[in-house]
Amino acid sequence: MKNSFKTLWNTWQWGCGRTIMSAVAAHVNSISVGMCQGFSAVLLPQLLNSNSSILVNNVEASWIASLGVISNPLGALMSGVFMQTLGRKTTVQLTSIPFLIGWTIIGLSTDITFLCLGRFISGVAIGMSSACYVYVAEVSLAKHRGVLSSFGPIFVSIGVLIVYSLGSIMPWQIVSILCALTSFLSFLSVNLTPESPSWLASKGRVADAGKSLMWLRRKPSLADKELADILNNLADGCDTGSSAPTLRDFTAPAVWKPFLILVCFFVLQEASGIYIILYYAVNFFQVAGSTVDSNVASIAVAVLRLVMSVTGSVCIQHVNRRTMAMTSAVLMAVSMAACGAYESAYGPLLVDARPYGWVPLACILFNVSVSMLGMVPLPWMMIGELFPLKVRGIMGGLVPSLGYFFIFVTVKMSPGLMTALATDQIMWLFAAAAAFAACFVAAFLPETRGKTLLQIEKLFSSGGECDKTCKGAAAKYPEKKFKPGDATAVYTISSLVDVCHK
Repeated sequence: MKNSFKTLWNTWQWGCGRTIMSAVAAHVNSISVGMCQGFSAVLLPQLLNSNSSILVNNVEASWIASLGVISNPLGALMSGVFMQTLGRKTTVQLTSIPFLIGWTIIGLSTDITFLCLGRFISGVAIGMSSACYVYVAEVSLAKHRGVLSSFGPIFVSIGVLIVYSLGSIMPWQIVSILCALTSFLSFLSVNLTPESPSWLASKGRVADAGKSLMWLRRKPSLADKELADILNNLADGCDTGSSAPTLRDFTAPAVWKPFLILVCFFVLQEASGIYIILYYAVNFFQVAGSTVDSNVASIAVAVLRLVMSVTGSVCIQHVNRRTMAMTSAVLMAVSMAACGAYESAYGPLLVDARPYGWVPLACILFNVSVSMLGMVPLPWMMIGELFPLKVRGIMGGLVPSLGYFFIFVTVKMSPGLMTALATDQIMWLFAAAAAFAACFVAAFLPETRGKTLLQIEKLFSSGGECDKTCKGAAAKYPEKKFKPGDATAVYTISSLVDVCHK
């Protein structure tokens, strides 16, 4: 027991323990994200009940669900500006505030107006939470970045499971107040972490960047090398982050190429139907003709999401991103095609008269499970990986804002889609989108596993343009070439070692 405690302490003090703590603290916000995403699935059935204190119709119910999404793009854009100007950590911490306000308003609501207002404000917070992925990517080592970024989907799944479980036994007002407590915990936990060293260095605060790296890495040699890499990256001119981004920066191949890849990835992700299943879990199981109790099935979805999120976190350390995404998309297509075939064969029959009534539930649960291996988490995780440091804050807000906009469109269209199309047609549509996503990933998605952020950036840079920019910067900053151990690069680390050991 004593040896185990000593090993744990050494991991915390001199290993990656502090980096893990920083990632966990940042991703506590992701629990609130999951709670918001899953809340409509338990709120709407209670509101549509004739005994509800707030009566709503189907149109109003769809707005309550979609208002938790419509403001996501606004929050993501805000996070992009905040990350660029205030810092990654500060933005992550600020995210907790609209979560707290939104949940409190929902819990105290006495009419539909306040419900909608609370959903809108909490939706802003969901958008701002995209900053968590950028922060985690910048404080992590390349070999740990994948698994630490995957904490986000795990914590989102925990949030969905919590809200589904609480919603099955408690009124939505009490559930809302309990969710507000989670956002308060997030605000406190982020206060214990350091600012992103990359952002600090990009603002010319090299001494603070050194302190941050020493707190995270605890090994002077490791911190020295990383700080030297960051400073060289900035001095090379391919990433002169100390100045404000210009239009030319955004039109560089290292920016527009990953932008188009991620936007297309998000479009195909939403078209595959995974967020429709999440936001309308109870209603969707009823439409799909499952004979299992809808609330029980919803909780089963949340449990599977959590289990598969953890599984994906393990796999992401050992399996290429492209392989995971393609496998996930192909299996999603197969599951939805199987469900569509079942509905085509037995859809005209009454639910109680259908043979193998468990098939729709099994197909949907399998779809949710395999989606967590690649299609759901990877676009969000790669936001913090693919863009250069100079524009990472802005693009880390812009791309999620588009992703959230696509989610809003699918969530808002879902009731009409379920009315306009037969159930089997919806399933075939989802299957086709997932199959196309597999082809897209095979053709365009870059492999980022084990690569540093600078190496990933160079995957997209056209040689001529980058070389021209770097030569100009080299002429401007001929003295700025840092090596681990150079006094110029590591004076902050060396002078801080004794202080950090105390």
